[in-house]
Amino acid sequence: MRKFLSAPVILALAALSVASTSWISAAQAQGAPEPANSQVQDAASPAPKSAPAADALPPGTVLSVELSKSLDAKKSKANAKIEARTAVDLLVHGQIVVPRNTKIIGHVTEAKAHSKTSPGSMLGISFERMLLKGGREVPLQALVQAIARPLQLNNLGNEPDALTNAASGMPGRTPVSAGDSTAPSIPPKYPTSTIPEPPGLNAPNPSTISPLAPTSRGVVGIKGLSLETSGAVSVLTSSTGNVHLDSGTQLILRVQ
Repeated sequence: MRKFLSAPVILALAALSVASTSWISAAQAQGAPEPANSQVQDAASPAPKSAPAADALPPGTVLSVELSKSLDAKKSKANAKIEARTAVDLLVHGQIVVPRNTKIIGHVTEAKAHSKTSPGSMLGISFERMLLKGGREVPLQALVQAIARPLQLNNLGNEPDALTNAASGMPGRTPVSAGDSTAPSIPPKYPTSTIPEPPGLNAPNPSTISPLAPTSRGVVGIKGLSLETSGAVSVLTSSTGNVHLDSGTQLILRVQ
């Protein structure tokens, strides 16, 4: 036999249900902790992506650098360390992502000296990491896109006459924007003929040397030197003498 609830009992249960629902809604509005299963679900959700940083340079980015020490195919050996420094700030949307004087580290992959029996000389180099402030190392694979003589007077060699007759003014450099990284396949704006070598001197007049531009390609102003790439290695060759790069030699590196 079925039992029916009286009207007062039904009204009491309905009031209790409404009060319970109202209390739960108020607790959620006041920031009450959610059930544990909701927290587990949030922890399993993928973390938001971080903003691009200096350790994530996109392929095609160019870096203007200068060698910190000289390189010579006769003295260099495989796996010898190479160090360069950025010559200008690298900007992205007006903000510096790679400051000037940031170290770019590489190594010699192979070296072949010039000799009477083997006149050809070769030097293979590779750049693979960047040292940021605080000692943090960042992987960086970059090839040499262009190379030119140093801008500084004290890097032009040991000839006293060259240093004495050198002009005091040096061409200025401006920061490189990451927007300049896509360089068209065109010859440099200042070909080798604009950097003459004075008679009797191995180094050109510094006043005729211009800074390399992001669009520069190949060897600029260094006679007898050729630049090629083989995989991740930049290969410098000379058929007439020994491959030698002075300290301060200008390089345009392209991130791969």
